Amino acid sequence: MRDQQKLVDYLRHRTPLTSVVSYPNRGPWGNNRYPGNCSGYLLIDLCATYTPKRVLDPMEGGQTSREVCADLQIDYTGYDLRTGTDSLHDDIGEGYDLIFWHPPYHDMKQYTDDPRDVSRSGSMTVFLSLLRAGYRRFFELLAPDGRLAILIGDLRRRGHYAPLTAEVARLDQAHLESIVVKVQHNVSSNKTTYTGSFVPILHETLTIYRKTALK
Repeated sequence: MRDQQKLVDYLRHRTPLTSVVSYPNRGPWGNNRYPGNCSGYLLIDLCATYTPKRVLDPMEGGQTSREVCADLQIDYTGYDLRTGTDSLHDDIGEGYDLIFWHPPYHDMKQYTDDPRDVSRSGSMTVFLSLLRAGYRRFFELLAPDGRLAILIGDLRRRGHYAPLTAEVARLDQAHLESIVVKVQHNVSSNKTTYTGSFVPILHETLTIYRKTALK
């Protein structure tokens, strides 16, 4: 059972969400062995900042967001391809105040054998097409003034840098509200010694879109 008092203490003493965040302790929420599972504290800070009444996680993976919302007593809906729902095509409701989308980082980790799995999209071109389609789909499911928060990281393959964070930031300039850089902890890059001119990737980016055109 999770320690409710720790959550209360965190909410009481938390600092406001800023453009750079770091959570060395991922917290007790979700399956910490699920590949790419993020810290529950990020979800807590999002909910504390925007106070949503209804939250959707369309690719909930290790169920961190589900457990955070349960502890915060927020109405939550979560789906995942592993449990039979293709959120890019199936009916997953609408009218959400906050949608937290943590898509695969192209094929860095392949999550299922299902050909509909975004992590099995094949080429980067197809992956980016699915990323754009997912954005359009989920943005339309927001309630007025709702927010879509997309967490993603960059890739480097065979010397080529793939700036997925920049691709997400360019999805919809009219509704872009905030960009938060999240420092990564307990990843392989932290434990690897590199030689030569090489800069490890130790961050992800949370890009927040709001369903109200900013003036």
